[in-house]
Amino acid sequence: MQKVDIAVTIAPKEATITDLFKDLEFFQDSIDIIELRIDQWADITGVNQVVDELNELPFEFKVLITYRSNSQGGKGYVNEVEYQSVIQNLIDESNYDMLDIEWDDQKDKNTYLTLINKAHQKGIQVVLSHHNFNETPSLEELKFTYYKMHQFEADYLKVAVMPNDEKDVLHLLEAVKDSADALNQHIVGIAMSDIGLVSRTAQGVFGGTVSYGCLNEPHAPGQIHVEELKKQIDFYNK
Repeated sequence: MQKVDIAVTIAPKEATITDLFKDLEFFQDSIDIIELRIDQWADITGVNQVVDELNELPFEFKVLITYRSNSQGGKGYVNEVEYQSVIQNLIDESNYDMLDIEWDDQKDKNTYLTLINKAHQKGIQVVLSHHNFNETPSLEELKFTYYKMHQFEADYLKVAVMPNDEKDVLHLLEAVKDSADALNQHIVGIAMSDIGLVSRTAQGVFGGTVSYGCLNEPHAPGQIHVEELKKQIDFYNK
């Protein structure tokens, strides 16, 4: 069974984590990655300050920076040129470990190659992500999505979909398993909402490598508290 890292998503309203510090430290045994969502900020120049605060925490973890655009379910109301500028600015900061870059098949492929290459040159791992909040594509479409994303040589390939029924969840998990077996990157697959909870808790059974949880309010449909997430993931490891 694949080892699963637990990423806790935090989305502070302002560029400080003072009010989250105690919770992060208290639940440190359930945290491998801290995903810092910054798309809710009017000004992202404070990201360095927050990463510096995170690095004062007395345990080991990776910092993942995510700016989620509105087109993929976030609060970042930017066009494509503006989004690319945000990502480029984040790469220039480079005082963190991982960066989420959104993937869309309709957008310029050379842009992805350039951004991912620049991130790697700075020692930043890339999570290439795609979110569909409307539906779950067919099994073949899901597998093809992973394959197309794989060609950009990111470190992690993340696909999140909205299931309408249990069959959609099974299709997502099968796509994760087949992609994990066939591709050389870390695979992440999430079926959002309560129906898809098993995709978060049994991620490692199907070859997935990261599962996302929260501290208080969920930041995506179906997220659960990291402490409960760890308990359920550990259950599959018995």
